[in-house]
Amino acid sequence: MKKLKMSRKKLAGLIAVVAAAALAVVFAVNAGGGPQYAETTVESRDIVSYLEFSGNIEAVDVSTVYSGVTAEVTQVLVEEGDRVEAGDVIAVLDSSEVEYNIAVQEATLSLAELTDAYNIKDGQTSLDNLNEQLAGGQNSTLNSAQAALLSAQESYQSAVETYNQAKQKLDDGTNQSVVSARQSVSSAQASYDSALAQNEDHLLTDEALATYAVTLGNAQESLRLAQEAAEQEVQDYYDAMVKAEEALADAERDYSTAELSMEQNVETTENTLEKTKALASQETTRLQLEHLQESLEDYTICAPIGGYITELSLKEGEYAGNAAAVAEVTSFDTMQVKIKISEYDILGVKEGDPVQIHVDSLNRDYEGSIAKISKTATVQNEVSYLDATVEFEADDEIRDGLSAEVRLIKTQELGVPALPQTAVSYNDDNTAFVYVRDGSKKVTTRPISLGETDGTWVQITEGLEVGDTVLYLPSALSYADLMMPME
Repeated sequence: MKKLKMSRKKLAGLIAVVAAAALAVVFAVNAGGGPQYAETTVESRDIVSYLEFSGNIEAVDVSTVYSGVTAEVTQVLVEEGDRVEAGDVIAVLDSSEVEYNIAVQEATLSLAELTDAYNIKDGQTSLDNLNEQLAGGQNSTLNSAQAALLSAQESYQSAVETYNQAKQKLDDGTNQSVVSARQSVSSAQASYDSALAQNEDHLLTDEALATYAVTLGNAQESLRLAQEAAEQEVQDYYDAMVKAEEALADAERDYSTAELSMEQNVETTENTLEKTKALASQETTRLQLEHLQESLEDYTICAPIGGYITELSLKEGEYAGNAAAVAEVTSFDTMQVKIKISEYDILGVKEGDPVQIHVDSLNRDYEGSIAKISKTATVQNEVSYLDATVEFEADDEIRDGLSAEVRLIKTQELGVPALPQTAVSYNDDNTAFVYVRDGSKKVTTRPISLGETDGTWVQITEGLEVGDTVLYLPSALSYADLMMPME
């Protein structure tokens, strides 16, 4: 695209030349008499229409740097006007106190972690020992209870067997003492019966028979006593069996108690270990330490963006206040111009549209684009305007605050047939035509179709070609317009 901007001095000179040439043609025609036509030729031109706005150049990226803490300034590493990159250190503040607090917290954390580690280790060892004792049958309390239980079981079993055997002998009459006593009674009875028979036959005296009777009575008494002794023995065995059963129940209860106690001991040890692990968390101390370490970064003030130090209020030995603005970094790589677009011109204008920025003081043009268009209009002199921001890549010549003209191209037709607006006439129905000479040099009209216009030249879409000559009737007003200086 051809550049659109021309200095006002050059533009005024060009218009003066065009006006002089037009007047010369008119005067030449007038000198010959007849209609006062001027001549011009259809040219190939670039027809560009644009909107033009004015504004001042500003930096897009301006970052104010704040101090995050209140502390003494120990170093200032830049001066106003210095170029910095993002992350470069601007100044350093005294961080000795926070560094001391970090060291204290680190020592506290290290000691707490060491103590927790030993407590956990001791708890785990106790639990492992209990589990090993249970698995290997080495627990003395449980082993003692188990031995007592086995002994009680054996005693009870023996008592049951002894009782059953004694009772069986008593029931079936096979008790040895009773059998012997019964045999003695039987023998004594037989002797007495024989003696009685002899007595009846007067072969044995009554005194001798009485002796046999006494022997029989003694044998019968011995049988009774043997019978009672056997019954008492069975009763004693029964009582012993009952005591053995009670002892067995006590042993079983003692073993269950010992087993439960051991399980509770294991569970208690496990709970103690779990509690020790839970309480071993030093999250609070660790968070405090992390906070202190993060706050240490606040004692080094860095540039948030790349650019130039445009303001600096830090001095070594002075104090920087918390949240106080201490510097300003401005990036001049991308600049902006804020403009206002009339509600009558906004149609078809959108964010991203290319624009041309002309800086008259530098006599330079820059290519940019519309970065933002406000959604809300403001009213000035009964006309609504939309605020817009134009951005462009700057060079080292651009300065913040310079005035600039922004041109937004609405239409452009490059290398098309065109005529000056003054050479085009219009019918009552607003259709366009021009004056031309026919083959006999007679002046006649020719209808034409028009395209885009830049206000001075207009595109010819039909009716004429480049190089065609047309006539027109310049008016006194057009002369005045041509001769009037540019403002």
